[in-house]
Amino acid sequence: MPDANRTEGSKSTNELSAVADLLWRADADRAEQARPRLGVDLIVRTAVAVADAEGLDGLSMQRVASELGCTAMALYRHVASKDQLIAAMTDAATGRPPATSSPDTTWRTEVESWVQALWGVYLGHPWMLQAKTLSAPVGPNELAWLEALLAPLHRAGLDHGELIPLATFVSSAVRDLARVATELDPAKAAAYGQVLAERLDPDRFPTLCSLLGTEGLDDEEDGDVTPIVRHGMQCLLDGIETRLASPDVRRKEARDE
Repeated sequence: MPDANRTEGSKSTNELSAVADLLWRADADRAEQARPRLGVDLIVRTAVAVADAEGLDGLSMQRVASELGCTAMALYRHVASKDQLIAAMTDAATGRPPATSSPDTTWRTEVESWVQALWGVYLGHPWMLQAKTLSAPVGPNELAWLEALLAPLHRAGLDHGELIPLATFVSSAVRDLARVATELDPAKAAAYGQVLAERLDPDRFPTLCSLLGTEGLDDEEDGDVTPIVRHGMQCLLDGIETRLASPDVRRKEARDE
């Protein structure tokens, strides 16, 4: 009797490999820079344009096919499913990460530039924030972004066991705050402080009551999430610097060398 866990693991591996193959094939198509032809790259670029204009709700294989003047079945010869198409679209729309401005750029400035650039990607393609996360990055562009974040964090002095968890936390924070930024209704944000002021009991919510009228809980709130991203990243990077400067961490690094 076959091992069910092993069978399920093989199925997941095959599915992820199929997605990765598609993403890298799209990247190879782009690199050829040949005249437009029906292939993965053209299908993905067309799908991105549809999603940019109409969101994921307006995206279907038939909708993309109509833009390309072919049948949906013709698309399935190149892309096996809509989920795979969206995965390829996400990798393509992510594009290449920002290049380090100069050899003298500090690790902290590099991380801040990375965060700002990814923020811009999400605000430019809001549909990406509704796309399913099928796995950790496997596409060439997404892996390039991951590398571009890992490199400065590694240069800062973080050890290997810390790099992936911290990079995952940073990228996830940017993605989720970008989702909030694209979904938040500015009118409701402006009314938030007043709604709370009318309902909060200072005995039950003393800290919240003390913050009424401050940024984020005032009547001038416009729903802009950008300051939260900047402040959160500043606190995180301050914490990394403080941690790396501690004698305990330096002694551990010396033992590991």
